[in-house]
Amino acid sequence: MKSASKRMITLLGLGTVFVCALLFLSYHYIIGPGGLSTSVPSLSAVATGDNKACVECHQKENPGIIQQYHDSEHSSRGVQCLDCHKAVKGQDTLTTQHYNVAIISKPTPNNCAQCHATEVKQFEASNHSARSWYVVQGAKNFTSEELAKYHLLDANGKPLNGGNANAVYNLIGKDASAQSCEVCHAIGQKNGDGSFGDCTKCHLRHTFDVAQARKPETCAQCHLGPDHPQAEIYNESAHGTYYQANQSKYNMDAPPGTLTVKDFPAPTCATCHMSAFGSVQGTHDVGQRLKDNLTPEIASLRKDGDVHQQTMNSICLNCHVQSFINNVMSKADKTIALSNQNVLKGKSIVQDLRNSGLLGTKPFGTPIDFEYFELWHHEGRRARFGAVMGGADYVNWNGIYEQEKALVDMQSKADALKAKH
Repeated sequence: MKSASKRMITLLGLGTVFVCALLFLSYHYIIGPGGLSTSVPSLSAVATGDNKACVECHQKENPGIIQQYHDSEHSSRGVQCLDCHKAVKGQDTLTTQHYNVAIISKPTPNNCAQCHATEVKQFEASNHSARSWYVVQGAKNFTSEELAKYHLLDANGKPLNGGNANAVYNLIGKDASAQSCEVCHAIGQKNGDGSFGDCTKCHLRHTFDVAQARKPETCAQCHLGPDHPQAEIYNESAHGTYYQANQSKYNMDAPPGTLTVKDFPAPTCATCHMSAFGSVQGTHDVGQRLKDNLTPEIASLRKDGDVHQQTMNSICLNCHVQSFINNVMSKADKTIALSNQNVLKGKSIVQDLRNSGLLGTKPFGTPIDFEYFELWHHEGRRARFGAVMGGADYVNWNGIYEQEKALVDMQSKADALKAKH
């Protein structure tokens, strides 16, 4: 009798193990993250109630959406479709009836803030927010309260740049801008609920991966080209070279707040500018570690720039000694000063012609106007970014050399104009 009981217990135990293994394999290869196909995002409670209809319909009509969400951290944590797509306070004008379900087709930071309030608040303080949109369209659609809140007023309390749209926006027209300038600057676009920004510019839907946002390729959607070639500069730098040769060594999925040099043996964009790394806390305010504002005509020290530099130093110290950091930054300061000096020379040439009535006041009205614009907007920025990011080619051949060449040409054209009149 005892022997039979033991056999029964053994069989039950083996059966339990077999069933558990079968369930695990079924999840892993059929339903779960490694699955071949599925009609629901995961074993979470996502496909319940109205959400079930969302999943079943979009699985047929837009399977890519469901697959992306299926692979996401949101799915594994049981976040449901309507947790993001339901309206919150102030979104009445954004709400539409979709198959008898009230939804927000494009969630805003106010929706994300339900779970990510700290990140949204930090983002609001950054240049990626309202200031990014203002750079293109000026004060249009901004209230006086918003202009003040996002520091878009000058020392006299007037909107920056007179509240005018960017001169390039006016030059190329709204149709071209809609598919160029505004594509990137929409990271700070004003939404119908009064919020500014689009989190999915970095955390692309519907995976919203933190790993994706940590990769330089994501930043390179916008930070590239003749006027802000951070992507190209990164690629030619020692940091970028190491990343390209050793991507397999990076732990892009490491939990936030835990990153060390074991996870990121050399930095990506996010490592330096945003991620919690070593002893430095993470932030969605991309200016919190920057000493200088390098994008205007004349580069200048940011408010609390020296404090920000110390924060950046703490990142750098994970791999470099302080004397090396000081040497690099000292050289960068000299290049930045030189780029400013060249811009001031060009500005003096243009202003002299304007004061003499030889240029007129129309933006981009003469070849010399284009040359001066590129002197600071293209060449000056390239030299500055190259100096702080380790891009030697951008400091010289794409930067200072091009500035010096432009100054000679501008002066020659100015002399010819004066002689003619």
